[in-house]
Amino acid sequence: MAALLVMTACGGKPQGSDKEANTPAESPKPVKLQVLTPGGGNEQWFMERYGKSIQEKYPHFSFEIMENTGTTIQNIVTEKRKIDLIITSFAGYRGQIKPVELSSDMTDLIKKHGFDTNRVEDAYMDMIRNIDGGKVSGLPLYDLNLLLYYNKDIFDKFGVPYPTDKMKWEDLYGIATRLTRNDGGVQYRGFVTSPSHLVMVNQASLGYFDASGEKAAVQTDGWKQYFELMKPLYSMPGYNPTKAMISGNGIKDAFFKEKSSAMFVMFNSDAPKPEDGINWDAVSLPELKTAPGVGAQPYPVFIGVASTSEHRDEAFLSIAHLLSDSVQTKLASDFANISPLKNPQVKSAFGKNVAQWQGKHIAAITSLKPAGPPAYVGEYLPIGQTAVTNAMLSFVVGEKDANTALREAEEEINKKVAEAKAMKK
Repeated sequence: MAALLVMTACGGKPQGSDKEANTPAESPKPVKLQVLTPGGGNEQWFMERYGKSIQEKYPHFSFEIMENTGTTIQNIVTEKRKIDLIITSFAGYRGQIKPVELSSDMTDLIKKHGFDTNRVEDAYMDMIRNIDGGKVSGLPLYDLNLLLYYNKDIFDKFGVPYPTDKMKWEDLYGIATRLTRNDGGVQYRGFVTSPSHLVMVNQASLGYFDASGEKAAVQTDGWKQYFELMKPLYSMPGYNPTKAMISGNGIKDAFFKEKSSAMFVMFNSDAPKPEDGINWDAVSLPELKTAPGVGAQPYPVFIGVASTSEHRDEAFLSIAHLLSDSVQTKLASDFANISPLKNPQVKSAFGKNVAQWQGKHIAAITSLKPAGPPAYVGEYLPIGQTAVTNAMLSFVVGEKDANTALREAEEEINKKVAEAKAMKK
C-alpha cells in the first residue's frame, strides 16, 4: 500500500515539473480494524503481540478488539457487526467461525498482494484447504505443540534418571511406575495428563469419521490399541485415577500446585513460569512404536479476513505483515510462538527472550515431525472429539471396557450429528 501511494504521488508525472514533483504525498486515511480474538485475547494481548508491530508499518491503522467470550460470536451475527480480522484456534475456527459464515476466502487477496503461501509449512495449508473445499479462509499465525514436561525435584528425590527425547510410550510407563509412590503422606504419580489432549492431536492420526464426515468411525482396531496403550499410565499400583484428577484443572493442579505429578503432557504455551517455583525441563512427546519420529498433530491458531469486513485489503496487509520473516522471528523469540513458516532461522528463534524458556531444552519443541491430520476435519469433528475423550476417560478409570466405550461413543457421535443436521433444516 505504501509503495502504491508513493507511485501515485510521484510516478507518471512529466519530468521537469517541479511543482508536481515536490507536491507531498497525501497521507493515507485512518482505518480502524475490528478484531475478534480468542478467549483471553484482550486488547493488551493483541496490541503487545501484533497491533504495535502492524502500526509500525501502517501507522494509519488502528484496532478495536473484541474478545470472544460466551455469546460474543452469536451477538456479532445477530447485530450484524462488521468484523475485519479473526484470530482463533483451528478448533474455534471450525466449530464457531465457519458454521456462522464469518470466514471468507482470501485467495484473491493472496494473489493481489503477492503473498507466497509456499513459505508456510504444507500441513497448515492442507488443514485449512481441507476444511474449506480448497479455499484459503485463514493463514496460520502460530502453532502449539505437545511436550512432556517433568519436575526435576521429584526425579532427584527418588533417584530416577530424567526422561529423554524420542522415548516410546512403553519407556515412559517404566519411568512413571518408579515415580508413583506414597512418601511422607504425599501420593506421587509419575504421569498425570488429560486424555483430551492425547485424543485431540493424537500421533496416530486417528479420526472420528469416515472420509466423507457423514458417519462415525471409532469402533476400530486403531482406537482400541491406542486406548490400551495409554491405560497402564493411569492404572499402576497406587495411582487410583478419577475423572476429576485426569481432566480439567486436575492435571495442572497436580503438576503446578501440589507438585505431586512428576511428568505431564501439555502444549508449549502451558510451560511453567518462574513464579510457579518448579524446577522443570521438557523433552519431546513420547513416540508410538508404529510411528517413530512422529509427534502430535498440528494445532495452529489461524488469522483470517472476516466475511463482514469493509477493509479487506487493510486486514490482509496486516496478516501478511505478521507472517513476514522479521515479525515471525520476533514473535518466536519474544512470545515463544512456534512459527508456521518453513524458514529454519525463524523457527530457531523460539523462546530466546522469554524468561521461562531460558536454559531449557527448547529443541524438544520441533524435534518430531507433526502427525498428519485425519481425512475429515470438518465442523462435526468436535462432536467426535468429545465422545472419544469421554470414552477414554471411562475406560481409563475402569467404568467400561474399550469395546463398550468405543461402541457407545460411535452411537453418540451419529446421534449428535443427526441432531445438528436436523437443526439446520
